Amino acid sequence: MTTKHVAVFVFPGYGHVNPTLEISRCLIALGHRVSYVLDEKLAAPVTALGAEVVPYSSRRGRLGAGAVTGEDIGALGLGFLRESMEVILPLALESFDDDVPDLILYDLESFFTARTAAQRWGRPTVQLFPYVATNEHYSLALEVFDEASESMHKCVELVTEHLAREGKGQDAVWSLMAGIDDRNLVLLPREFQPRGETFDSRFAFTGHSLPADRPGTGSWDRPAGDGPVALVTLGTEVNDRPEFFRTCAEGFADSDWHLVMTTGPGNLPACRQAVAEAGAAARPAGIELHEWLAYNTVLPHVSAVVCNSGISTMLEALSFGKPLVVIIYTPEDRVNGRRTAELGLGVELPGEEVTAGRLREAVETVTHSPDIRRGVARMRMNMMAAGGPARAAQLVEGWLSEPATAPEPERAAVR
Repeated sequence: MTTKHVAVFVFPGYGHVNPTLEISRCLIALGHRVSYVLDEKLAAPVTALGAEVVPYSSRRGRLGAGAVTGEDIGALGLGFLRESMEVILPLALESFDDDVPDLILYDLESFFTARTAAQRWGRPTVQLFPYVATNEHYSLALEVFDEASESMHKCVELVTEHLAREGKGQDAVWSLMAGIDDRNLVLLPREFQPRGETFDSRFAFTGHSLPADRPGTGSWDRPAGDGPVALVTLGTEVNDRPEFFRTCAEGFADSDWHLVMTTGPGNLPACRQAVAEAGAAARPAGIELHEWLAYNTVLPHVSAVVCNSGISTMLEALSFGKPLVVIIYTPEDRVNGRRTAELGLGVELPGEEVTAGRLREAVETVTHSPDIRRGVARMRMNMMAAGGPARAAQLVEGWLSEPATAPEPERAAVR
């Protein structure tokens, strides 16, 4: 096959960019070119694997601390839609004017740029789901968003106004904003997907987005003693919570557990202070605080993982056969936490109900439950059997080899 050009459009967040990296690495190994239009703050790992980056400086906010509602997430999406219209789409059209991609990979948040550019260029698209997918029988959006919310209405209004300027009517609005594409890559095992049996051949479940080679695996130095180890992380979006890390310290104060906790960029000083304020009983020698570390370095040593519901973190933990305690702060956390419990992969714990005692009990439960160990082992096998990024890249290469068309997509209005 001759070299083809793949463009990638994703929301500027670690949980959206990182799952694409190994797919892109595989495509490059197969001889293709990969280009991202991406926030410059996230460009380094993309360029390191050999892909090209057309950079911009994103204005996006963060979810941060406090209770997170569907409206908060909707407002984040509305801001990104405006950025897509005003910055990303014009930049993409200008940058690729003389180098039109042969195929576009994108996540749902990037629907406007990806689908508008694809129609302009007459190129096929593939939607990526780095989280649970949507079809006519199951909608993540309906679980996360209030459809009557101001942000959702404003998104529809902005798209309607744009299409009206293009001479298109209301039917085109729902086609452009559809929750699915004709080709969809879901970067998790079908067994984790709610209503997974209802997803047809338009959806390829590739199990995970983890690289085959993870340098440094197991290289974390275990402290003296033979007590159990837990990894604690709140990911990159809802981690401004020093009180949570203090509660963790208090929960394991009188135990032989060793906690390895990652606080997220910028949060380390406040979390250190919170842990220190937990008092001498918190055994600071039994607690490690890091702004960030590669999870694969420590996961072989742990007995349990305490995390929010970032799919990448959850799947990486499961790939090492580790059970989960999922802390619920957002509507999407609620979806993934519920699925974790249903499948016997761990337990869910609402953030507002986290106490030292309940957290300790949850960690002990997932560590010692034979049923949870079996559930985790089964899901780990499902992940690996699905093929991962190598299979995803091969699917993309197959779509690249299909005859070129000039699509005017007519997608069902699934949201």
